[in-house]
Amino acid sequence: MKHKYPFILLLCILLHSNAMAQMNHYTKIAQKVFNWGFRAGFDTKSASQGNVYQNGASVNYSDIINQTGFQCALFGRINVGNVFMQPDIGYHNTREKYDFISTGESESTQNVTLARNTQSLNSSVLFGYNLIKQDAYLFNIYFGPSFRYNYLSKYNNEKYPYSRFDDRSAGYEINLTTGISANISYLYFDFRYEFVRPTKKYMDFSNMEQAPGYLKDVTIKETKNLMSFSIGLMF
Repeated sequence: MKHKYPFILLLCILLHSNAMAQMNHYTKIAQKVFNWGFRAGFDTKSASQGNVYQNGASVNYSDIINQTGFQCALFGRINVGNVFMQPDIGYHNTREKYDFISTGESESTQNVTLARNTQSLNSSVLFGYNLIKQDAYLFNIYFGPSFRYNYLSKYNNEKYPYSRFDDRSAGYEINLTTGISANISYLYFDFRYEFVRPTKKYMDFSNMEQAPGYLKDVTIKETKNLMSFSIGLMF
C-alpha cells in the first residue's frame, strides 16, 4: 500500500498540470489576434413570399413550400480587443417547392409540384463585438455584407419524375447578414439571418432551354430571407 501513495500523488500532479495547460491554451485562443475555423449546418428560407404567373396573369392556386438545405464554410477572425472582423466563404444548397396549376394551350390543366435545388457560393465580411470573452468562453453579435453567387439550379416536377432540367445562368445577390455566435473551447456555434435584397428578377422558364413546354409561359417571382444554424471548430 505504501508504494501506491507516491503513484497516486504523481497521477494527481499530472492531471492538475494537464488541466492547467488546457485552461492556459483556451485562454490563449480567446486572446489570439487571429483565429480560423470551419463550420457546417442547415439553412432554410424564412419569411418567403411568391407569386406564380402564366402568360402574365397571376395563378390563383399556387403555394411555395420551404425545405431544409445545408451549408459548409471556412472562416477567419481578426481580433482587436473585443472587436473583430470575420471574413468567410462557403457552399450553400437551398431547396424549395412550387405547387401550382398550369393551363396548357388546349385549356387543359395539370398540377405541377416543381422542386428547386439551388447551389451557390457565399462570401461575407462580418464585423462583431464580444459580449463575453473569458477563458474558454466567447459570445458575440455580428453583422456585415454578404455576396452570393448562384451558379446552378436543378428543377424536378415531382408529378412527372422524368421531367428534370437544369438552369446554369448565373445569378448574383448582395445581401445583409446578422447573427450571433458562441464558443465553448474549440466548439463553435453560429446562428445567422440573411436579409435578401428585394429584386424584380423573375424565374422565367422561357429563357431556360431545357424547360418543358408547359412551363415556357410560366414565371415565378419570390422575395425571401435566409436563416441558418451551424456547428464547427475554431482554433
